[in-house]
Amino acid sequence: MVSQFIDETTFEKREENHWYGHLNENWNIGNVPNGGYLLAVVLRAMKQQTTFSDLLSASAHFLRPGNIKAESEVEAVLLKEGNSISTCEGSMIQEQKLALKVVAEFGNLEIKNNDSRNFEIQPPILPPPEKCSERSSASQGIELPIRRRVEVRIAEMESDSQKAEVYGWIRFCDSTEPDSLALALFSDAFPPSIFSRLGRLGWVPTVQLSVQIRKFPTEGWLAGHFYTDDFQNGSTIETGRLWDSTGSLVAQSRQLALVKNKATRE
Repeated sequence: MVSQFIDETTFEKREENHWYGHLNENWNIGNVPNGGYLLAVVLRAMKQQTTFSDLLSASAHFLRPGNIKAESEVEAVLLKEGNSISTCEGSMIQEQKLALKVVAEFGNLEIKNNDSRNFEIQPPILPPPEKCSERSSASQGIELPIRRRVEVRIAEMESDSQKAEVYGWIRFCDSTEPDSLALALFSDAFPPSIFSRLGRLGWVPTVQLSVQIRKFPTEGWLAGHFYTDDFQNGSTIETGRLWDSTGSLVAQSRQLALVKNKATRE
């Protein structure tokens, strides 16, 4: 079976450094494509410019919402190919306007340095996925076509009173096993954590997202913890972490997002 994630993030290469295609509506939040999905489309093209197989880090700047009705042009350029890391730059253009700008590093997550001094953040103790609530349109007050592609289960947990937090599980609906590009998508696929403290505030579009991939994930559900401890002047800073089924920390993220009234959603 063809992976929906791979198929719907792969555009047609028509000329050197340029890919073209249409965004798929099944990754939408309401009528706007999820930001993590836009990022994955650009990263897929960028990955083709390097000999390395794994995403290590990405910094994405969202200039305007994606549009499923307009053709997307993706440009990806190799900036430097090193012995262990390559750096690429990518962008998405719709209707002759820049929608997304990305700089990313690629490498090999399978290489081990055998350093015994390693340490990492341990995963939260969560109820099993079947004991958690499915992410729903009703709980967020908006239609969620992305639920056809990504399954998110929300865990009921005691929360730090100084934070807005969300805990849960995530995986693809078609059983596609996660890879490094999937981790970038999943880092922006949970409900906004600010909702857990202040309720459904409206639209929370991402302005800037940084993702660091720490290990290649094993198969199965991924555990997630996302929290906001800084909400000022209509914007939030959200920190996120993902662990694979072995309990290994596989990704960390941080994003700046705006909080807009639902009526202002484009």
